[in-house]
Amino acid sequence: MPRLLRSKRTITICRREDPVGYLVPKERWEAIAETLDLLSNPVAMRTLRAARAGKLKYKGLNLEDESLGL
Repeated sequence: MPRLLRSKRTITICRREDPVGYLVPKERWEAIAETLDLLSNPVAMRTLRAARAGKLKYKGLNLEDESLGL
């Protein structure tokens, strides 16, 4: 089990050739959880749709500035 967890791969657990569970690397699970959170947020989804439609202006960030130039 520890070797499988260190492999950083998603492992399918089967019972009689039917998938019954998955071992998912922590980083992958965190990405999935963040995606689900964004997908369940109506404001974030409206913003994403507007960005994809080209209706938003992109603004450069100043990483030297504490407020990132916003």
